Amino acid sequence: MRGSPIQFRSHVAMGVLGFSALLIATLATSRIAHGTDLTTPSFLVATRDLQDPFFQRSVILMVPSTEPPLLAGLIINNPAKERVHDMFPQARQLKGAEETMYMGGPVEPDQVSVIFRASSAIGSATRVFDDTYVATGRDAIAAVLKDPRIADLRVISGKAQWLRDQLTSEVMAGAWYVVPAKTDLVFSDPKDLWSTLVKGGDLEEAQAGPGPPPNLPFSRLDGTNWQRRISAN
Repeated sequence: MRGSPIQFRSHVAMGVLGFSALLIATLATSRIAHGTDLTTPSFLVATRDLQDPFFQRSVILMVPSTEPPLLAGLIINNPAKERVHDMFPQARQLKGAEETMYMGGPVEPDQVSVIFRASSAIGSATRVFDDTYVATGRDAIAAVLKDPRIADLRVISGKAQWLRDQLTSEVMAGAWYVVPAKTDLVFSDPKDLWSTLVKGGDLEEAQAGPGPPPNLPFSRLDGTNWQRRISAN
């Protein structure tokens, strides 16, 4: 990632009012922010300082990586011009935001994933948290798209991916707020998601001082952490 005033570069091959009740509950934070923990379900929310054009105003859902120890996430608020039926013509009829393909990140743009809600896993899908699952690959996605029980889904091409130390550095440098993930937010209107979450992050940052280092998978850090963070509890 790149830009100013803070510069970042990835080197890995890699209605505010419409749902205000949910967001108020999510962003009603205490004055003392909780420590960041990316080993639990999390969003990365781009801060206002992040100027990389690909990641500006992005909200990323962290998902289980298929290439550990690399860390992976999917941008969930960047609709593309393509429709799901363009890629999966046999899919059942979709409505609203489900009709739209999303750009999930700059890594492997031809790799397609689907995030969806279900009472249990379908095929090779992996549970992200609660009733939210992710599946990758055309056959796995086709099975989800044909299942009439699936009411909430996003089909996403590409992904974001980091080396452990790279993401740690970006969080500590102020590129991202780390927000506990909520299922209803994953499938909410993408248009206002970033602006609402980043306002909550700005407020929490103003209230809270430096905290403990981020708890990233496969990593244990020492020293002062000047990250930006908010808590959804």
